[in-house]
Amino acid sequence: MVQDRITGLRVNYLENPLGLDSAPRFFWQILSQRRGAQQCAYEIRVSSTLEQAQAMAGDVYASGRVLSSVSTHVELPNGVVLQPRCRYYWSVSAWNEQGERLNSEIAIFETGKRGQGWSGNWITASFLRKMNEDLQAPYLRRSFAVPSPVREARLYICGLGYFEAYLNGVAVSDDMLCTAYTRFDKTVLYRVFDVTAQIREGQNALGVLLGNGWYNCFAEDPWNSKEASWRDVVKMLAELHLAFEDGSEDVIVTDPRWKCHGSPIIFNGIRNGEHYDARLELPGWNEAGFDDQAWENCRIVRGPGGALKAFEMEPIRICQVHRAVSKWAVPGGWIFDIGQNQAGIGDFCFHGKAGTTITVRYSDLLHEDGTLNMAMSGFIRSHGFQTDQYTKKSDEPECWHPRFVYHGFQYIEITGTDVEPELADVRAFTMHNDFSSTGEFSCSDGLLNRLQSLCWWSTVSNCFSVPTDCPHREKNAWTGDAGLSCEQMLINFGSQAFWTKWMGDVRDAQRPAGSIPVVIPSTGWGYNSMNGPDWASALTTVPWMLYLYHRDVTALRENYEAIRSHCEFMLSMADGYLVHYGLGDWCPPFDGPAISANMSSFKCPTEVTDNAYFHSSVRTLARMARILGYEEDASRYEEVADEIRGAFRRAYYDPETKLVAGDCQTATAAMLYHGLAFPEEQAELLDVLLKQIERQDWHIDFGVLGMKAVMHTLGSMGRSDVGYRMLAQRSYPSVSCWIEQGATTMWECWNGGGSHNHQVFSDFSAFLYKYIGGISPDESDPGFDHILLRPALTSGLSAVSCKVHSLHGEIRCSWSKEGDAVQLEVHIPVGSCATLYLPEHSQVLEDDRVWLDGDAESAIQLVSGQYRLVVATARSVQQDLNPPAL
Repeated sequence: MVQDRITGLRVNYLENPLGLDSAPRFFWQILSQRRGAQQCAYEIRVSSTLEQAQAMAGDVYASGRVLSSVSTHVELPNGVVLQPRCRYYWSVSAWNEQGERLNSEIAIFETGKRGQGWSGNWITASFLRKMNEDLQAPYLRRSFAVPSPVREARLYICGLGYFEAYLNGVAVSDDMLCTAYTRFDKTVLYRVFDVTAQIREGQNALGVLLGNGWYNCFAEDPWNSKEASWRDVVKMLAELHLAFEDGSEDVIVTDPRWKCHGSPIIFNGIRNGEHYDARLELPGWNEAGFDDQAWENCRIVRGPGGALKAFEMEPIRICQVHRAVSKWAVPGGWIFDIGQNQAGIGDFCFHGKAGTTITVRYSDLLHEDGTLNMAMSGFIRSHGFQTDQYTKKSDEPECWHPRFVYHGFQYIEITGTDVEPELADVRAFTMHNDFSSTGEFSCSDGLLNRLQSLCWWSTVSNCFSVPTDCPHREKNAWTGDAGLSCEQMLINFGSQAFWTKWMGDVRDAQRPAGSIPVVIPSTGWGYNSMNGPDWASALTTVPWMLYLYHRDVTALRENYEAIRSHCEFMLSMADGYLVHYGLGDWCPPFDGPAISANMSSFKCPTEVTDNAYFHSSVRTLARMARILGYEEDASRYEEVADEIRGAFRRAYYDPETKLVAGDCQTATAAMLYHGLAFPEEQAELLDVLLKQIERQDWHIDFGVLGMKAVMHTLGSMGRSDVGYRMLAQRSYPSVSCWIEQGATTMWECWNGGGSHNHQVFSDFSAFLYKYIGGISPDESDPGFDHILLRPALTSGLSAVSCKVHSLHGEIRCSWSKEGDAVQLEVHIPVGSCATLYLPEHSQVLEDDRVWLDGDAESAIQLVSGQYRLVVATARSVQQDLNPPAL
């Protein structure tokens, strides 16, 4: 009897996606209880109807039986033509190594417009004329008749900056903050919604509420948001396609027949807040029976200028709800503590008399006297900062939350009402892109567990269609922050589609000569400073990580020319194969104020990290070229990388003393991590690094670039115990100091200055997974086809549980010490194999089978399946020789 089964069907990383303009790639997993189970062949079928799919006919495409173990990134042949705006049904059969056939359930995907022209017009409210003054959110609506039963209905829509769409008074989705942020004059992402269930015979109504978002970002700020080339008043483009049971079709489009009116949202700004006057509500405005004769007609306007493409990633949603845990009175009002620093909005029940205007401010900082600290507001120089207002319409309790903003906060201040709100009156809606959690890490040291939690929360707080630096002060997608955090994000979250989208933003931002700005999307700011090889390395790092963790060759192919162009730009900036124009090892430990003062007080010379990243980017480009079959490019860039390495060594490295310029943790680790050292030098350079760490009493002495280099160098070279010792320090500078001061997210600066919700140090989480839990992909066989298992059995921890959900399925490596032995559990999914690395002279048994007998061999080859091993090592038997000083 077949017990194996197929699960996890995805298209372009998404489950049953609606609206694909890109070519579909198919993914599935096989679950099995048997050790050594594997897929030996598959057949994929794509059908035009459910009946065809149920019959396994595959009238659009049937691959036939393909002898292959591949179950990811399976593409359709070039000859298969997919029509625009069509639903397709697909399924897969697989044969295991025993010759048994497994059949999947039926999944779907729908194509988007796929280049098909739009019959609607871009429209806006007739009364919106001045983008610097018309800051409200207008209502737009259209009534229409449906004469006969509808078989299918799809809404294709783009509202700028944000929109909420309703059909017959019901929201078409639970998405928040649509449309996704892009460079709107290059690319605009439209949405597709299945609204069949909301259509009825007779009169119907479409209603849309438009917010300013990033399209009309009007506040004065340092990043020239007001000068964005795309800026204009809010607008929308939509088509509602109706397919009737009798085979006929109709389409309702945006045109001047749409009606418009002001809404209760009288002001909204993405960095400022939202003001709502409930007295202006128009009950039923989005329903069919509403009388809109007094409303004005909409007017046709110019579009944003960008190419319309389908939105192909997980939308932003309300993902968690947190109730206030405490409150206290302050002059003029009350402050509520949500208990968790996060990004999202408040949800309130307001009391008081009609006409009362209640002000809500958000922050993650408090003054010593318990009042709200709005220090982050200094960057936003007009229209307020993280401040919402609500004006009551009645004397009864009224519930409300803003729609077109999000804030970064732990504390909420409420003023302007004489009625004291109760704890139950205040909640926080946690918002972010709704991708799945794919990693789990815990261990016997509660500090590391808290660190993992801090990294998790800082990450989700900064995923709002782009990977931002912080959810309050800026909301900018800094390239350096993105490049440093993307690896841990691909471990912790199913964020592949998110990163694929952002890489499109990066390509849109690149100038013809190859440079990219330091924040992306960019309004035009950030091209002429701070965008050196270090921060701009995200252009190379993100596609490479997508390849490393998911064998995504498409990511390499789509971004190859952009990466090559940027490497050529760096070469144009070089003198003798050396550059010096980067930002450096930002935010190392320092004393004193943070902003514009000490963040750049680092020990490692900027030219060292500049050229380390220069070398690494060019070397990685050469690897990409080899993978893609661009042999001439591969040879050229390998030679260029050798020249950069030689120039670096001559300028910054003393082979006699083994010291790198700066003589610090970051400099030495950068030489190792970025491949600038020869193999025979690595052991001695590691010794230098360990002495530099010991010189700081085993403390962190690096910034964000050093974090990546130091921690991954220690882990990959077998000294995860030292990395753990650094992370486990209780005295300053340390993660423990953050936590003792109340941190629930990662901070920007070790001394507590700057932002208190920054993801730039979140790559510590990747270290925990790879070198404490011990799960890593293999660069030579990526996508977890081959897994490297390096559990830190001699780190001083007594237990670790680590799980990573790869495209093949769950990878698990968990262990606990019991006396002189370690109980080790490993799970390898079908489609993967693994090498388990253990301390030398380990003795390994499973039941009565001896895997290792205690000789110098330290690696075991594992096929798919579940393992429960008993490991005795020389270190564990003798107790830990060098436990961390905790």
